[in-house]
Amino acid sequence: MPSIRRQDYWIRQSNKQYSFESQYEIGKELGRGPASTVCKCSGHGLNQAWAVKILYKNRDKKVTTADVGLLLKLDDKNLIRLKEIFESKSRIYLVQELVTGGELFDRIVNVGAYTEVAAARAVNDIVSGLKYLHSWGIVHRNLKPENLLYENLSENSTLKIADFGLGMILSSEVDMSSVCGSPEYIAPEILKGERFGKPGDMWSLGVIVYILLCGYVPFSSDSPAELFKKILKGQYEFSSPHWDIIGENAKDLICKLLVVDPKARMTADAASKNCWVNLFAAKTDDLDNVVSRIKDFNAWRKEKCQMLPLASTPASRAGSRGITPFYDIHIAPSPQPPQEIEPQGSEMLQAAAEKLGDVTPLEGDEPQVDQA
Repeated sequence: MPSIRRQDYWIRQSNKQYSFESQYEIGKELGRGPASTVCKCSGHGLNQAWAVKILYKNRDKKVTTADVGLLLKLDDKNLIRLKEIFESKSRIYLVQELVTGGELFDRIVNVGAYTEVAAARAVNDIVSGLKYLHSWGIVHRNLKPENLLYENLSENSTLKIADFGLGMILSSEVDMSSVCGSPEYIAPEILKGERFGKPGDMWSLGVIVYILLCGYVPFSSDSPAELFKKILKGQYEFSSPHWDIIGENAKDLICKLLVVDPKARMTADAASKNCWVNLFAAKTDDLDNVVSRIKDFNAWRKEKCQMLPLASTPASRAGSRGITPFYDIHIAPSPQPPQEIEPQGSEMLQAAAEKLGDVTPLEGDEPQVDQA
C-alpha cells in the first residue's frame, strides 16, 4: 500500500492495512456526482457484487478525523448497508450494498397503476429506516428522492435509504447547523441557522410525501428569496383540483410533518404508528394524473438542476466559526405547468440571502395550509 501519513486519514475505522485496489476489482460506473463516483465492484476471486462510492477529498473542507464505527454496525432492511471503508491520500472508498431497483420516482413512472396505497407502502419503508437511524442518534441531513433506492426490480422490492452517513464522513468539523442538501427539502429551522436534528429529517419526509401524492413540491418559487420565505412560514396548499382525490388521512400526515416548530413536528416513531403509513387508511383510487406530474418533475429534477454556491444564509454566516456550508440550488418548477428556470448566477442568491434577513417567523408558527 502506498505510503500515507496519519494526517492523511480522515476516518478512524478505514482499512489502513490494505488498499481498495488490492482487495477489490472495480467494475462499470453506476453513477457520478460533483464530488463522487459510484461503481460496481467485487472482491478478488469472489462472485458477490458490491457498490463502491468513491469520494474525492477536498483538503479545504476537512480538519478532523471522523469516527464512523457506528455506521459500520448498522443493519436494517431499509438502509443500504456499509461494509467497509478504504482511504488513499486523495480518495475515500465506501464499499456498500449493491442495489439494482432504481430510484423511487423512477419506479413510480415506470410501473402500471399508482394509488395512495403504493405511495403509503414506500413511505412506510422510509419511516422504518428513519426510525432505525434516529434510534441510534443518527440524522440523515439530506433526505431526498435521489437517496431512496429499491433493492431490486421485483414488484415487492424493499425501498432503502442511501447516503445516511456522508454527513459524518465529510463534515465532522461542520456543526449540525450548516445548510446542506436541496432547498425544497430543507426544514425552516435549518434556514434560520439552528441545529439540524431528527425533526429536520421528518420535514424532508413531509415534502417527499407531498410530492408522492400530487407530483410537485409544496414550496416553489422562481425566486430563492420567496422560496425561503415560504419554507420559513410553512406556507403551502392542498390546491384543487390536484388534491381533490387525495384522502384526508394522507393530508393529515403531511400537516403533522410540515410543522414549522420542530418540537411539535411528528417523530419517526409516531409516524411508524400512523394509520395511513400502515396502509389502513390509504385510498385505492387510480392516480394517473399524479404519475404524469411526477414524470415531469422527475425529468426536470434530473436534467435542469444546477448547483450554485449560496453566498450567505443565516447558517452560512457561521463561516466565521470555520464552517463552509454549501447549498444545491434547485428551484422547483411550478405545478401548473412545469417551467424551466434559467440560472441567474450568484447575484440572485446574494439578493435572496439579503431578503432573508427581513424574515423573522414566530417560533412555533404553524403551517399556513389552504385546502380550498
